Amino acid sequence: MLKAVEDALADYNIQMKSRLDLVVFRYAAEHVCRISRIIKQPYGNALLVGMGGSGRQSLTRLAAFMADYKLFSIEISKGYGMMEWREDLKKVLTQAGSLGHPTVFLFNDSQMKDDSFLEDINNILNTGEVPNLFAKDEVVGIMEAVTPRAKRSGKPLTPAGLWAFFLDSVQVNLHLVLTMSPVGGAFRERLRQFPSLVNCTTIDWFSVWPDDALKSVANKFLPAMEPASNQEGDSSVGNSALRSAVEDVCILFHTSIRTLVQDYKK
Repeated sequence: MLKAVEDALADYNIQMKSRLDLVVFRYAAEHVCRISRIIKQPYGNALLVGMGGSGRQSLTRLAAFMADYKLFSIEISKGYGMMEWREDLKKVLTQAGSLGHPTVFLFNDSQMKDDSFLEDINNILNTGEVPNLFAKDEVVGIMEAVTPRAKRSGKPLTPAGLWAFFLDSVQVNLHLVLTMSPVGGAFRERLRQFPSLVNCTTIDWFSVWPDDALKSVANKFLPAMEPASNQEGDSSVGNSALRSAVEDVCILFHTSIRTLVQDYKK
């Protein structure tokens, strides 16, 4: 499993403009497998719950690449508002529904400039559409685009039949992956307000990194060490032991700070 994920990561960094500087350890590979299994299912959507920096977005990008899916994510700017959000929704729904391209829509709670964003996502999870999103001429264009595929599938070529085929294509091809932090009351309140976030997704919890994961990260990012010399001048003795000890100290720093934070909260 680790070898497959490492090979996919190497291919990603060769083919994509933005590199993923990841350390592949068992904990990360398990989450990649879970996300991959979810998005490869028809109507498969994921809710990834964990703290920022736990790898939710990076592992989703890697899983989408491994599945050969297109990945869509909004770009928040100072002037980004409801109009820009609706235009982005049109793009991703058209890509998945009209063109029939399997697509992963990655959305982070930090991108939520307005609660109405979540209301639209709740509607997409539930029915595959956002009410009154498309203008009449855009609806006609969508129907024309899906007609050949609907005909091959034996669906009725009526306006209602074509629109139903479009919505079904959206739900089959569009996979929403929502990344949220459980910290604070906002997370619980959003789940209460928008039940489809739970009912129409598979939840994957990103818990605390285990010690072997922390050691793998330390091993990768620590600079190469000069061989340590003993009193007799043997420079080959103790180098690996010294490096391992430094890695263990890095783990200790991380875990002890985590413990102090929990004590401070109390």
